Amino acid sequence: MEMKSYFKLSSLGFKLFALYFVSMSISLIIMGYFSYEKSKEIIRTKVSLSALQTIDQANRHLDLLLEDYANRSNLVFGYKNIQKGILGDFQDTYEQGSNMKQIMSFMSNLVNVKNDMLNIYILGEYAASYRYSNNGFAELPPATQSQRSQAWYKEIEQAGGQIVWYGIRPSFIQQMNETGNGQVFMLGRAIKDLDGRNDIIGVLIMEFDPVTIQSFLSDIDFQVNGSTLLVDSGNAVVSDFNQRNQFRSSLTLPDQAHGVLHNMLGGKEMLTVFDRSRVNDWKLVGMAPVKELVKDSGEIGLYTLYLVLGFMAVSILLALIVARQMYKPVKMLLQSMRRVREGDFEVQISEGRKDEFGILFLGFNVMVSRIKSLIDEVYIQKLLKKETQLKMMSSQINAHFLYNTLDSIHWISRIYKADEISTMIFGLSKYLRISLSEGKEFVTVKEVSELLESYLQIQKVRYQDKFTVHMEIDPSLHYDRVLKYIFQPLVENAIYHGIEKKKEKGRLDIVWRRKGSAASCFEITDDGIGIHPGKLEEIREVLENEEMLGEHNFALKNINSQIKLAYGKEYGLTIESEYGRSTKVSLTIPLK
Repeated sequence: MEMKSYFKLSSLGFKLFALYFVSMSISLIIMGYFSYEKSKEIIRTKVSLSALQTIDQANRHLDLLLEDYANRSNLVFGYKNIQKGILGDFQDTYEQGSNMKQIMSFMSNLVNVKNDMLNIYILGEYAASYRYSNNGFAELPPATQSQRSQAWYKEIEQAGGQIVWYGIRPSFIQQMNETGNGQVFMLGRAIKDLDGRNDIIGVLIMEFDPVTIQSFLSDIDFQVNGSTLLVDSGNAVVSDFNQRNQFRSSLTLPDQAHGVLHNMLGGKEMLTVFDRSRVNDWKLVGMAPVKELVKDSGEIGLYTLYLVLGFMAVSILLALIVARQMYKPVKMLLQSMRRVREGDFEVQISEGRKDEFGILFLGFNVMVSRIKSLIDEVYIQKLLKKETQLKMMSSQINAHFLYNTLDSIHWISRIYKADEISTMIFGLSKYLRISLSEGKEFVTVKEVSELLESYLQIQKVRYQDKFTVHMEIDPSLHYDRVLKYIFQPLVENAIYHGIEKKKEKGRLDIVWRRKGSAASCFEITDDGIGIHPGKLEEIREVLENEEMLGEHNFALKNINSQIKLAYGKEYGLTIESEYGRSTKVSLTIPLK
């Protein structure tokens, strides 16, 4: 019967079915088209960004390798024995031979520390030149005029000591090269007389195994048939992993630090990404055919078409299910509301949904629970009020019993003329009366001063007048309200840690004064043994840190924490001490 009502043209179920099916079909077609176009765009963008990130990360590793080469050239550049050998600045042949041995040892260590260096040429312009390779060391005559007239030699001299990077190419110095006419990775720089007028006295040529760079370039993976190469500032290719790249002569890059290009090379649309080295002006370039990079987009288009057709078929079934499901939760909500109207406040809709009906069900459950809680709360509040009154009466009875007992002991001690006991009991009774203060956390300054006087009265009896007390409190502060429990521990610390350990009679000064118009300062000074500088620094560190630094100084830390919690982080304790003489503790709090 319910199902038949769904298919009436005027029924809500049929209208929902028709609206859902038509809108779903149109939406799927439009969505399929745009999703396919967008997927192609996203794939191109993602591939471009991924390729750029790959090149950027690879370039950082390449920079490390080039920096290593540069650092090794710096060692040669700054080695003064080489400069001395080039200049021939020797007093005798023994000194010359010793200097050559040191140069040989230095260059041997430099070449053999890693296996990537092939040759080092030091072409001196005065007394000598040097060469070192894996085949050994040799001292050679100065650079010939023919060598010094070469374009590369002049280029290195014009660089004024800066590194000139040549990349992978045949060696400049064929007649001295024992590795044949093969390719090498080469750099050069001028050598200067650092102890003289900083004149150029020769040039340094360092040749490295190109396999290191070529292997590095070949390991950069774009997951397609791509190419990776190094170009200089003039877009000339200085290295690629096989030295046969087909785009060596047709590559043009913009003057940017890094970027992504889509250009036509060799009749193909190519994705070109590049990133500039931080060491020199070279750029690491990666290229790959766009067609191969985005080949998955065609499969996505076909898959999208199948999905659209499939979802259009499924949308018919979904429309029927939706029409039915729209009626079921409405009926459930109406039945539950009817039960609440009849007085059943225990009803809850247990069906969990994540749609708007789920929100309605949750709101209904919360509303019913809140109504029930409000009904129960009135009754519970009455019970709690009675229980609180009973506890307060019990607390007052216990406190009065304690006061009366101490008062009885006080008068008995006076009858038996035990004056010291009488004084301590009277002080303790008064101390407890003020401390309890009917459970109040804040009391007046006047009440705190009375509490301190009672405490000091007890301590003076205990210590047999080992110290004197001078208390000075600004009368205008008497009725300001302060935390009750933070002052007596400071007085106790001064007596126990300061005066008690002093052999002579001590003095305790307590001053409470205004500090500006909005704060008061409580100061307690004792002339006891003071605090050792190391211990004082530890205490200050504990007070400054929010976290506890151990079990020591717990009382001061606790007081300081209470002050900051009650009044704010700008208030708290400060300690000054002169070891062997005195200690002063200051407490600053706002006026209330």
